Amino acid sequence: MINFSVLLINNNRSKAYLQNLIKNGLIPKKAIILNDKNVTLAEHTENDKLISQNTNQKFIRKLIDLDIEFDEKEHILKTVENNNIEYVIINSLDINSKEVIKEVENIDEEYIIYSGPGGTILRKEILSKGKKFIHVHPGWLPKFRGSTTIYYSMLHNSTVGCSVILFEEGIDEGPVLYKQNYKISETQIDFDYVLDPLVRTKTLIEFLKKGTINLEKQDEDEEATTFFIIHPFIKHASIINYNKK
Repeated sequence: MINFSVLLINNNRSKAYLQNLIKNGLIPKKAIILNDKNVTLAEHTENDKLISQNTNQKFIRKLIDLDIEFDEKEHILKTVENNNIEYVIINSLDINSKEVIKEVENIDEEYIIYSGPGGTILRKEILSKGKKFIHVHPGWLPKFRGSTTIYYSMLHNSTVGCSVILFEEGIDEGPVLYKQNYKISETQIDFDYVLDPLVRTKTLIEFLKKGTINLEKQDEDEEATTFFIIHPFIKHASIINYNKK
């Protein structure tokens, strides 16, 4: 059994992680929640506003192929409170801020599952506090490093790879803890708000169920490529190509 805490923002990835961790009896010891009411990120949906934490409505997002789902309308504050998980809210989305670093230092667990703002690089100061940040990257490493790799992967071979790694200062260069490849047959899936969070969640749950952590260097014999935020035209082409199945 791996004891861990979580670092979250209120987005679909965090909701999927948290709800499915609890469903599988993998309860975080503590949650650090980053929240800035004045900032809306590209990864946020209309259901991510803080006011929505009190709604009783549901909006179930699912991947039938992977037998996994989450409720997009359940705010992460509601989830932690309903399950008696200790938490602290930081009024910032800056993962490298002094406030976040202080709370990270106060956590007893060695491992912290990261679900903070996408595209963020953890700097030396926060990585030097004796904690290991577990990150689920939506790409088969080292072949698909960087951003929006699901789209590039789909264009390349119509599969979705996912890698559980430990954060280091380089972009997706940390040691690999677990990897999985998925062939998704369903079509008309929202890549950003459904496929991405649920593929990551499935991989995270399968990794944690193993109950052990074994570090493995990324395969130096495999070609490593770093991708950047996909151009809208290529993104559209990837979706069209995928839905032709």
